[in-house]
Amino acid sequence: MTSNSVLKHFEILKDSDSDSGKCKAKCVHCSSIISANLKVTSNFVTHMKRKHRDIYITDNEKRVQEQPKMSEFMKKKVKYASTDQRQIQLTDALIKFIAGDLLPLSIVESEDFRNLMETADPKYQMPSRKYLSSKLLLENSAEVRNNIMHQMKLAENICLTVDIWSSRQMRGYSGITGHFILDWTLRSVMICCKRFCGKHTAENIRNEYEEIIASFDIAKKIVAIVSDNASNMVMAFSIPGYEDEDISQDQDSDESDNEVSSSDQEADSDFDICLPQHVRCYAHSLQLVVKDGLKECSTHLKTIVNKASQIVNYVRKSVNASDLLEDCNRLQAANVTRWNSQLHMLRSVLNVPEDKLNKIDYKVKLSSYERKLLQELCNILEPFEKATLLVQSENSASASLAIPFKNDIHFKHSIHSRLSVYGNDDSFTIAAILDPRFKLRWCENEKVTKIIDLLKEKNNQIYAPVSLDDNPVSPPCKKVKQDDFFSFMPSTSTPSRQRHISGKSANTEEDEYLDEPCILMSENPILYWQNNTCRFPNLAKLACQVLCIPATSAPVERMFSVAGKTFRPDRCRLGDKTFENLMMIKCNAKNMS
Repeated sequence: MTSNSVLKHFEILKDSDSDSGKCKAKCVHCSSIISANLKVTSNFVTHMKRKHRDIYITDNEKRVQEQPKMSEFMKKKVKYASTDQRQIQLTDALIKFIAGDLLPLSIVESEDFRNLMETADPKYQMPSRKYLSSKLLLENSAEVRNNIMHQMKLAENICLTVDIWSSRQMRGYSGITGHFILDWTLRSVMICCKRFCGKHTAENIRNEYEEIIASFDIAKKIVAIVSDNASNMVMAFSIPGYEDEDISQDQDSDESDNEVSSSDQEADSDFDICLPQHVRCYAHSLQLVVKDGLKECSTHLKTIVNKASQIVNYVRKSVNASDLLEDCNRLQAANVTRWNSQLHMLRSVLNVPEDKLNKIDYKVKLSSYERKLLQELCNILEPFEKATLLVQSENSASASLAIPFKNDIHFKHSIHSRLSVYGNDDSFTIAAILDPRFKLRWCENEKVTKIIDLLKEKNNQIYAPVSLDDNPVSPPCKKVKQDDFFSFMPSTSTPSRQRHISGKSANTEEDEYLDEPCILMSENPILYWQNNTCRFPNLAKLACQVLCIPATSAPVERMFSVAGKTFRPDRCRLGDKTFENLMMIKCNAKNMS
């Protein structure tokens, strides 16, 4: 028993001496008077042991139970050291969690989140918000940056996609993604997404680009730069004096970031003429083709499309109409910046049964004939949609699809003025040839000889020719399975066709490769070159150079979509450097595995 606990069993009498501590106390259990000292309670304890032993033992047991054990005390107080492997592992997971799910840094200050981490691992030390932003994010971002720099250092050729973007707060940002083939795997990395101050002129874009590329030391490896058709982007990556004459024609009227000053032409004189090849976004050009076609539609068809749009807008604002169509899929509104959103809008209207759509209390109605016209319009636009989706893939070769798509759609719509530039581009031509799914299937007979000569010229310019007379012959490739989208092409590029036109026997890499049947459309062309590197060493290197070129600027636009989700209204205090570090971690997460 402690001194405080034993005194509760005695009543101190009033005649006690407060200075010396001597006192007389009356026991509350037996009324005995005990002479003792308040400073030394041994007489009180002795009385309790002799006269009230059961009460004394009970009080001691309660005191032992209430007292915390030393092990529990140590468990609550001991935390991981900052150098502990478990502490580092949990902190890295926390950073990936915040960056991956685009969460605010203030989550580390949340009481509920701290309780969660305390329950999961009581020894973990939660970093403060300031330490997270100023130290941990910076170190993690630097590690990611060093990793992608190492990957690009090992790559022989790199293609870039470049774009400029403005947030909801009207702050400009520049973005660059890199694409290359390493270990026979097509890789995509985010090189930067950082604040871009000033006007979006060609000179400023070019200066920002050169600064970023110099920091990564990859200028000599860049084979192509892909951007949209905005005039400032085209001029920024064009050799002075050789800008496209139809820049204004290909200018997208919906582009909001195209601020081009009259001083751009004068600034071009200072540009370095040693520029990589500039490639216009294929999907953006295809979008302009579709817009041109929709503008040329009859007034009657435009009126029907407008009626469908009015119905969608009404349903999305009417509670009664939404309740009526609750069992149907939600009607999709069109977006002026994406042509395929209009196609999705028409499909969503056509997916609603006609009788249910007519029950909506709205003055605008679609007749059966008008629905049939809309269905035919959707069928016409379907090939354009499929082409757009396929060329925007980051996980497969897309440059080789540009010319075959152009030839396929050409039979359905006049697109020469918009897409002829891809047919005249050597990189896209070589990519189509070195895609073993196509080879020369897309090529017209009168152009076969010219195309083969171009392939040999490009191969000889970079690498020495290799004779295949003594090389072992590999098993024949499977014949191509017809794909509806490419049904206009021959089933395969046959040896007899090429030898008849060229008049030569197969004794070089190019002849041997072209003489073999094409592979299936479902197979991976990069995997084909990995398996045939020993047979066609020079062509394999050339294939790595052209097949890494993305046909569109979709990768950098996807990156900006992530950036847009980061800048939510409740994150207006997010600093530029913190944003840059978060984007570096988020967009390169798959490259750190």
